[in-house]
Amino acid sequence: MQELTLPGRMILLPGYGCDGRVFGPQRRAFGDRLETPDWLKPEAGESIGHYAERWAQLLSKPGDDRPLALGGLSLGGVVAQEMARVIEPTPSVVLLIASTQKPDRWRLPVQLGELFGRFVPAASANKVASLMSLGYAMRDGLDDDGKKLARAMAKDMDPAFIKWAGRAALDWPGVKPTDRAMPPTYHIHGQHDWVIDAADQADEVIELGRHTINLTHPSSVNRFLFEHFMKHVPGVQDEYPDIENPRLTAQRRLVLEGAPAGTPMV
Repeated sequence: MQELTLPGRMILLPGYGCDGRVFGPQRRAFGDRLETPDWLKPEAGESIGHYAERWAQLLSKPGDDRPLALGGLSLGGVVAQEMARVIEPTPSVVLLIASTQKPDRWRLPVQLGELFGRFVPAASANKVASLMSLGYAMRDGLDDDGKKLARAMAKDMDPAFIKWAGRAALDWPGVKPTDRAMPPTYHIHGQHDWVIDAADQADEVIELGRHTINLTHPSSVNRFLFEHFMKHVPGVQDEYPDIENPRLTAQRRLVLEGAPAGTPMV
């Protein structure tokens, strides 16, 4: 009997305006082997690189011999790339969801939002972020539950993080694909992502997908995460037939779309 069980530990970092709740479809698919931590409180003026180092200290498990996949959504993918250099053990693979490896791919709405955020008082930051998140959710075509989730996550965000994240993202220097310190990195992106212009650099592009593709196209994103993790775990690939195998596609898709982890595949 086959199961869609991760071969080790997977950590996914949320996007700006989000927390671990944004990965609901992924948690339902992969269960407790998927960790979805919430953002740390930033220090004044710190870079994304320094922020990632502090976060890595909390998430590291030295001596843990399980394979580790590290990834993130949007800004979380940016932080994940910096974290991959220092977290222990070294990740087997880095998985980017609607993110980028280049610093110049943030679209105009992000740049204008960061500029506007400079003048928003900290006391009003959550209200403004909640309204903006609702607008983003509507533009991405999320259902009513998705819109409620977006507003709730923004409402619960640390105002200090709201004020810090936009500037830090725009100041990020990027990661060179040839950087030898980086594990193998794979990227899935929406064709019509209006937040990050990076479909041209992605390994997989979701047709008509926008930014929150892990919510709008969970089966595609979950398959991407699972298969690229398996690709870098020696000795286990043969135990997991390809998800697109016609004999397994229907059963596996049930899990990929949110059935509980451990659901029988055959």
